[in-house]
Amino acid sequence: MTVSTTLPGRHVVLRFPREVEASSSSAPTDRDETYQLLELPLEILKRMEGGKGEAFPLTIKGRPGDEAVLCTPDSTFLLRTVTISNSILVCRNPSSQPLSDSSLPTSPTYSQDPSAPLGAPTLEIRDMCHSILEPLPCAPNLERIRKLLRPSSWRGLGEDDAGSGSRGSRKRKRGVGDEGKRWTRQQLGSVIQASEAELEKGLRERNVVEVDDRMLLLPPTKLAPLLTLILTLLTIHSSSATSPSPKSPSPSASASSSSITRALEQDHDLPTPLGLAVLELFGTIGDGMWEADVRGMVREVGKGLLEGLKGPVGRDSFLGRWKGEVGQSWEGFVRLELLEGNYLLDPAPPSQRLSDPFILTHFPAHTLPLQPPMRFSDLFLTRPRWRPEDMEPFLAGLTREGDKKERDKLVSKFVRVVKEKEGVWWYPRRTS
Repeated sequence: MTVSTTLPGRHVVLRFPREVEASSSSAPTDRDETYQLLELPLEILKRMEGGKGEAFPLTIKGRPGDEAVLCTPDSTFLLRTVTISNSILVCRNPSSQPLSDSSLPTSPTYSQDPSAPLGAPTLEIRDMCHSILEPLPCAPNLERIRKLLRPSSWRGLGEDDAGSGSRGSRKRKRGVGDEGKRWTRQQLGSVIQASEAELEKGLRERNVVEVDDRMLLLPPTKLAPLLTLILTLLTIHSSSATSPSPKSPSPSASASSSSITRALEQDHDLPTPLGLAVLELFGTIGDGMWEADVRGMVREVGKGLLEGLKGPVGRDSFLGRWKGEVGQSWEGFVRLELLEGNYLLDPAPPSQRLSDPFILTHFPAHTLPLQPPMRFSDLFLTRPRWRPEDMEPFLAGLTREGDKKERDKLVSKFVRVVKEKEGVWWYPRRTS
């Protein structure tokens, strides 16, 4: 509710409701009212006032053990309780109506107290507030998506999966994995502390699709073989005479969606609903044609290969294997930069530098702590010093996307910048 701060006239009489004054007990009653005041930041207030009568929903999200957040359609704010030095009185006109009807407008009541100024209106004190809720911009907590959906994630090609639209006549294979709770889109949105826009983007980034009204996580190691097949089918069924250029801002290729999903179902036993969901995850479908996001598929194949590594490998060896997986038509899209935030690159030992000068290690940012002190601590335990451009991909999720100012504040708090002969390095800042 919006709180008015304007008092009527020059004089006003404040009193507690009669039922409170008449009660000798200080215990709360069924008619007690309590309020929590929310101070809206200018960012939200401007959008609410400029909505031209359109609804601007605000939702408070959080499980019992979470810190509550306030979500707009596209942003998330942490709610912090701030104690104020003065008490704020929440008042309204007295009413003889039941409490359930207190939202109805009432006529002003004038004081019968002979000591009060003549005709001074009376307001009832309904609550006294000693704190307010202050929304602070924060990053959405999207990593809970993986935690919730991992138990029921897709088990890969050739494995029966209850959430992938597979044929009901086939029995689920033993040893494939326990079937966890199947989440709907609405259920997931109620427990993920993120706005709708942030949640939608987070689902796509984590390769989550909706099949049979349930959300299905596609793990990178399971998704990579499927995307390799789709890239091969795209080469066969592509309507373009030549492959798109990797230098294009948004390289894509088109093919008949039904041709690809039919081949996947007939030759690889992949249900059509899941096949269509994957095509829509990596492109758009319109008029029976699929416009494929080639770069996105090549990136996810690389992530799958990277996650499947048993240990460090040579950079050139990994790139060669990656190119072999995506095929000759698409190998031009293979670039190590596509996997930023998922690997560490270090010089190879002197004995191996002739064959492969760099060593690649799987190091995904999403496994790092969400709390800034722990995140920086883990990073500096991994490496005693960092190049700024090497660490930046691993700071994702600590601040709102694109909020460089807030990110720089965190860096200045936990990082000591040192200029050396070979350039700028980040060292851990000593804290007392």
